[in-house]
Amino acid sequence: MLAIVTGASRGLGRLCAHELAAHGVDLLLIARDRAALADVAVETKIKYPGREVTTLGCDLREPDAPQRMREAADQLGQVDILVNNAAVQGPIGPAWEVPWREFEEAVRFDFLVPVALCRAVIPSMKTMGRGWIINISGGGATGPRPMFTAYAASKTALVRFTETLAMETARDGIRVNAIAPGAFASGITKVVHSSAENAGAAEAATARQLLDAEDTANAQKAARLVVYLTVGEGRDVTGKLISAVWDRWDCFHRYPEVVAQKDAFTLRRILPEERNLVLDE
Repeated sequence: MLAIVTGASRGLGRLCAHELAAHGVDLLLIARDRAALADVAVETKIKYPGREVTTLGCDLREPDAPQRMREAADQLGQVDILVNNAAVQGPIGPAWEVPWREFEEAVRFDFLVPVALCRAVIPSMKTMGRGWIINISGGGATGPRPMFTAYAASKTALVRFTETLAMETARDGIRVNAIAPGAFASGITKVVHSSAENAGAAEAATARQLLDAEDTANAQKAARLVVYLTVGEGRDVTGKLISAVWDRWDCFHRYPEVVAQKDAFTLRRILPEERNLVLDE
């Protein structure tokens, strides 16, 4: 099997590469930082001898990035798995004050780029009659996140895209899910901490705590969830937003009736009666 992992030079992407390689998956790793990406490839090959690990130094914001990815994958064989992990924090501050071009760029990178990469791999997955796509969600996708509007809105859009794409491709044997990895020490966490004045005291304090402890526990859980949903017992699950931290995802395969429910583990509007609210006429 072959997996593409974006944002693979560090953090969650690096952990996903290791976990997938440990389960017999060959890799095409993509990131902008070519030197760091090469280090991850060497590290992965040493830890998991016999795995094919190829790198593509690529800025996914470039218009030809999906084509370059597809051409690189064609040299290796059919793509079975796509992990859309690459993301940017985007501007931090009130939505009406942050630079508009930075806002646009964040929306493009965090939403449109993953969509473009999905579009690039789906035709070959349809031909094979199988495939697994994992989109990484983020803070703000399931609730408002003041001062992080571009990031939160993009990730929310990516989750709804995931749900919709899963329905469109279910008959083709393609499984599409979104993972909420929770907070962990990463490059994005560093950006939040360095922008403490705009991010707010609570966000900055959480970021500082994670960085001081070099806490990657949640990222490790998310990487294991990627394996569960692609080559593990949860490989038939599709159309869900799953928290790596809070959901009992390791037993989903034992409860198909729960996973099959339309609204379970998805983004949905809450009706007043579900909260015992009575509205007068």
